[in-house]
Amino acid sequence: MDFTEAELDAVLEDIAKDKHFGTPAADAHHTIATQMWGHVKALEYTTGRLLVFGQDAELLAGAPPGTPRTLEGPTIVGVEGTGVMSREIEDPVVLVTDLPGDVPWPHRTLNLEPANINDLDGADVVIANLPLADVRTLTRARQVDITKPHHELIRRALDWLRPGGLLIALAHCQLLEGTDARPRHSIAMHADLIAAARLPANALRRAPLLDSPVDLLMLRRREPGHQPSGLEFIGRSPVRIEEHPPMLINDCYATAPWNVLGNIVPDPIEPGLTTAAPLSGHFGVRLGDVLHDQTNHAIDLACTPRNAPRSHPGPARNHQEERSVPPTQTPTGPRCSTEPVLTEHDQARLCRERREARHARHELRPSHACRALARAHPWHPRDEPRS
Repeated sequence: MDFTEAELDAVLEDIAKDKHFGTPAADAHHTIATQMWGHVKALEYTTGRLLVFGQDAELLAGAPPGTPRTLEGPTIVGVEGTGVMSREIEDPVVLVTDLPGDVPWPHRTLNLEPANINDLDGADVVIANLPLADVRTLTRARQVDITKPHHELIRRALDWLRPGGLLIALAHCQLLEGTDARPRHSIAMHADLIAAARLPANALRRAPLLDSPVDLLMLRRREPGHQPSGLEFIGRSPVRIEEHPPMLINDCYATAPWNVLGNIVPDPIEPGLTTAAPLSGHFGVRLGDVLHDQTNHAIDLACTPRNAPRSHPGPARNHQEERSVPPTQTPTGPRCSTEPVLTEHDQARLCRERREARHARHELRPSHACRALARAHPWHPRDEPRS
């Protein structure tokens, strides 16, 4: 049987979806949670209501590995209207619990329950593990099929938040890299991007066709009447990588390439775009390092639950000062990574120290690890394209 190129791409995309559903990502989600929660608490999101949905929702909420899943309950309201059917969302039940306060990670006392309709209003933090975030897209139609539901689910999750609430989303890179900027414009009308980190290819699942980089995004719902703040993410800028023609990458990474947790290289399938090739070692330590710098900058801008953020054109960068963060070991278990990661107490302590030392300044100072990532890219983000 002969296939056209478009038909073959569609078949491969269906295979990628099957592999996505059949390949666990618990270890990666556990690593993300260990790095993320210390910074969420440093931003002072410690009290109120937490909503979480998507695969391994209990792990991302900070529950210890082995916590039973809640398989029954109301699913994401109106998910069919987003273009993604319920069966395509891993664990579509929306869970609700109280934020863990200052309880050390892991959050052993979490009482995760299915949310009811009244819970989907005025939440303080929402964690959204969006569907098919690491699946390779081979056709324009599939790119639209990924971007549209991710945009709609992010907008819906923002609606669940109170003004000043925090949304943490694991999203497909097409949301930030897609040619159509309207979804990004729509999100920017309602929220500020206070942190973004791009996980490298195969960070969640080591399987063929699951090599799309995944973006970890922290979006703060903007209070009515307040000016936009945070990172620029609507546009894309050209970058130059060795002898290759200029390629496009989202502005939040073009201005800070160390926020990509891998080597920025040309995408082997998408001409004119980039991907993130994995570096040696585990991405967990680099993720904690990037979130540390970005949440410190958010604290400088007063992007916390009880403060109105100050308008700022973007983080000023001082490349004179560097910082070294000694990694420590995370607890191990049947679903835990044994790679070294920063503990939650180290993250919170370092954030407090940096906040006290830099309360009057607005600087983002890359660490040793981030500077190493930047030096690994032999290009300059703001160079003009070659003629």
